[in-house]
Parts: sequence; C-alpha cells; structure tokens
Amino acid sequence: MPPLALVALFQRSLPWLSPQGRAVINSLVCDNGRAGSTNLLCERLGLRTRFQLNRLLHREGLPPYEELTGWVCVLHWMLRADAGAVQGGGALRPIAREARMALASCYRLVRRVTGHHWTRLRKVGTSEVMHWFVERTCIPHAPRPIQGQCPTVELHEPAQLRERPPIGTPRRLPICGAPFGIAIRGPDLAYVTRTRAAAVERLDLLSGRFCGSVQLGCTPTCVKFDASGDRAYVSVQYCDEIAVIDTHRHVRIHAFPIAGNPFPLALSQRAHTLFVTTNEDRLFGLNVQNGRLLGSVPLPATSHHLALHPSGDRLYVATRIAGSVLEIDTSRYEVIRTFALGGWPQGVAVSSDGTTLYVANERHGLDVVRLASGKRIGTVELDTAGSGAVSLALSPDNRLLYTGLVHCGKVAAIDVGSQTLRAVIDTGGRPREIAFDSAGKAIVVNEAGWIDILPADGAGVYRLGTPSNQPTAPAAAAS
Repeated sequence: MPPLALVALFQRSLPWLSPQGRAVINSLVCDNGRAGSTNLLCERLGLRTRFQLNRLLHREGLPPYEELTGWVCVLHWMLRADAGAVQGGGALRPIAREARMALASCYRLVRRVTGHHWTRLRKVGTSEVMHWFVERTCIPHAPRPIQGQCPTVELHEPAQLRERPPIGTPRRLPICGAPFGIAIRGPDLAYVTRTRAAAVERLDLLSGRFCGSVQLGCTPTCVKFDASGDRAYVSVQYCDEIAVIDTHRHVRIHAFPIAGNPFPLALSQRAHTLFVTTNEDRLFGLNVQNGRLLGSVPLPATSHHLALHPSGDRLYVATRIAGSVLEIDTSRYEVIRTFALGGWPQGVAVSSDGTTLYVANERHGLDVVRLASGKRIGTVELDTAGSGAVSLALSPDNRLLYTGLVHCGKVAAIDVGSQTLRAVIDTGGRPREIAFDSAGKAIVVNEAGWIDILPADGAGVYRLGTPSNQPTAPAAAAS
C-alpha cells in the first residue's frame, strides 16, 4: 500500500479525481515518485501505450508524466523532512542519501519542478508547496462516468492453446503482471488477480490453461466468488473501489467505492454482506447488491487477512502490526475477543468444525488457538523452512495446512493433527495466496510470475515435478 500521509494529502487537494486518476497518483506515491518508465506505469494501469497515459492525465487535469513524478518525489521529501524521519534538520543531503540519488540531482529536480530552492520550500512549508502543485492542475469540465457504470472491457484469448496435461501432473503456468490473489469456483474456473496488469485472469481448471482476462483498474489484489458463483468481487486498491464481475460473461458490471485502498475480502455465508478492510485501520461491511455501508469496526492496525467462522456469525481479522487477531460479531459489528499472539499475524483459517483457529505468523511460523477457551494451544516453528509465513490455506480434508513463506520462496505443509511440519515445497519466487479446487489440487500463486498447480499424492502431501514444457518447477522435500 502507498504511504497514507501523502495519499491523504493528494486526495484532499485533488477531490475531483476519478478512480483512474487516483490510481495514477497512488501508483506514483507507492514508488515515491520514482516509478521508472511510462511503460511500467501503463502496464500497472492496464493501458496499452504512453499516449493513453498522456490522454488520461490530460482528462484528469494533471501535469504531464515527467512533471507529475517530480512533484510526487518532492512532496514525499517534504513529508519526510517534516516528520524528522532523517537526520539533518530538514536538509536535503540525508534525504538524497536515503533516496540513493546524487545530491546535485536532487537540487536540480526541486528547482526544475517548483522553480524554487530547497531552502525556500522548507521555509514556506508542505502546505504551500502542495498549493503550488494544485496551481499546476486544472479541474476538468468533461462529464465523468457514473460510479459503478460498466466500462469497456477487453477480453483476449491466448494465441496458442496448450495441450491438456495428463490428470494428476504437477505443472507451472507462467503469468505476467505480478499475480497475487486467487479464488476458485467449482471444478472448472479460477480467477487470478494481476496487480501490475490491472486485470483478473481466467484459469480453466479442466484444461489447465489461461483463457482470457477482465480489465478492471490499477492494482486488483484480492478476489472472492459469491456462494452461487454468479458474481466475483475484486478489491481494486489504487482505484479505491471493489469491482463486481459477472462470472458467466466475464465482464465488470458494477463497482462499490471504498476509500483507503481496500485489500482483503470475505463474504458472509448467505452472501448478503461483503467484508473488507482498508489502510484507514477499519473493517467495513457492505451490502453485496448495492455497496451500501452496513457497519464498520475500528481496528488497532491495518489488516491484510480475514476468515469467516463456519457458523457465519464471527469474523476473524488479523492485524499484523498490532500483533493480534480480533474476533468480530458480524451482526452487531463489535469486537468480541482479542487474541494477543505477538509477532506479525497474517493469514487466518478456521477448522471446518469451528473449534480451532490457525494463524500464519510472519515472525515465528504458525499459531494454533482453541476457540472455546481463547488460548493458544500450540505453535509450529518453521525455522527449518525459513521465516515469513504470510498466506494460509486449509486443505479440503482438514488434514494439512499450507502456508506461503514469501521471504524465502517456499511453501510449508503442516500436519493439522500432530501440529508438525510435514513437508517443504521449494517454489522459488514469492508465493502469495493459496487455494484448493474441488478435486483437492493446491494452486499457489507466485508474485514472481507464475502459478503452481500441485496434485495430491497418496500420502496427502503435494509435490512438484519438472514439467517438460514449463520452466524448472520446484520439488517438495519431506521434513
């Protein structure tokens, strides 16, 4: 997520921006104004050429790309100096050192963008510098699309269709655009979000190939199907909205505005309520039909993972920085209990019988909590597999837990009954969300540019071979 202070500053100063305009600002803020080439930004925004980007900036009343990135960079430096985050009393030298830029280049950038020296900027303050930036923008008069109106959607089919692999064969499917989230509908369909391609990719589970994409907006992250499978909901972070997709036609049909870069999603059992958290440290409940706000709960810190209790009356919210998991009453929007686990709680899962809560902890592995007593009854250390347990998924038979160790490129398989490490799968890259299809296959989304489809062997541990027509695939090592 981009730095909240700078995003809030831009949103207050440029209230007229559309979701696409906010996506541009959020993307640049995320990289502190140093987003690199226009091609990289276009890919993240779902644009084909830099000319489309230029037209978008013009429609939004924003300066040209080079000037806009300069302003974002300078305002980022101003906030860093205001917060005292670097030593030197607001001097540019330590900020340049932190940004790994030559001091002379920093001075020239400030002068070129603002027309003033750095000392002048520090005297007038950040608010005045932002006022200078706003003077370089203009409020567009062109009519805006109605929020939630169905935009033009582009679908594409791969030029070459892969042969259907043998059933039970592990395989790796390349997919560009930093894939992150996944949701599975029945035996045939999965949606995979591509955070740097502004799209959701369709995966045909029967043939094991990608068969098209739905263009959404900047940084689609998490995706959920409703109970019927007719609709899918996608959090589009930098557009500050949740997109709704018709899963039969594979088109976007609506969008719910939600400020604060919406991230994880959870659907109530009856599919009446969509739960989402934002970087404003708050949980929201939305009506799935119209996006109307039903309730909200303040959180002690930002949450990136949610899990619903099988009974449907409780929601578990992991708050990483606060080191805790909150149990929320989904009807009254109240905190029932707080499980102070320490470390950095991330992925959460609840056993099918509703008695046990499993929490992936980025600091030490896996925490096991007995819900009847609210006490932690076990911890599975993952030192042998590496640190950084983030994503978490429970197998359909409730025998194994899979957790993605994003910092070391591995997936750990944990035996639920004995609470011991069963196997380590060396996937490489950055394994993100994990899901299981109806046949029991595990699908691991890897942010480095692929997904791994892992069938179950006789022992119940998923293993990878080396498919002949794919990049080298990792293998599981039993522990």
